[in-house]
Amino acid sequence: MQHHQSEVTKLTRARFGAQIAEALRSDILFGRVESGKRLSQIELCERFGTSRMPVRDALRQLTYEGFLIDDGKGHAIVAPVTKEILEEIYLIAGMVCGLAANRAATQIDRHELSELHVLHERMCDAAVRADMAEMSEANWLFHRRINQLAKSQRIMAVLRAHTSIMPRSFLDEFPEWAAPANHEHAELLEAFARRDGAAAENLMKDHIVKAGHDLIRQMEAQHDRDAPSLSAS
Repeated sequence: MQHHQSEVTKLTRARFGAQIAEALRSDILFGRVESGKRLSQIELCERFGTSRMPVRDALRQLTYEGFLIDDGKGHAIVAPVTKEILEEIYLIAGMVCGLAANRAATQIDRHELSELHVLHERMCDAAVRADMAEMSEANWLFHRRINQLAKSQRIMAVLRAHTSIMPRSFLDEFPEWAAPANHEHAELLEAFARRDGAAAENLMKDHIVKAGHDLIRQMEAQHDRDAPSLSAS
């Protein structure tokens, strides 16, 4: 019984650390925290209302991902975000998500296709109501369901390791993406309905890579004293 309680506590801490990492990652990518800033564990504990352990977990994760730098004295420093980093993240994600879409399209059944349509309609409705939080959630569920429908543990393992780097709040930050995202999802659903794996793969890859390029353009457009560096290297 004690062993079971210990496992539950560990998993809860891990989820909390992941949530803190996601929030900080978004802050860095969207320019709310500038490169070169030292992150204070005490301030982060106060912000998230937690002990140091989940905060340390989050900082270790972000250091591993390259968003933070350890200065050798135990301090976490925000690293510059470069075009190359973002392009690489989205290119890899596009390739793997494209492969997942290909496999999903070739074996999807009517019930599964209906699930995707429901999520798409949820996104369209949220866009009409300008509820970007709801749209972001539906968007994440839409893509996750496609990845699941590939029915490949290897693909899912790669995606879990890589796409966690990509913030889920893009539509919250950039509501102008709502209409293009819904249009591109509609094209994907047409490819799924035809069971056209090659088309689904190309559409998904283009969809993800385009999001990365749009993110870079948006960050460059709002590049000011609070934005991270988007240098060429």
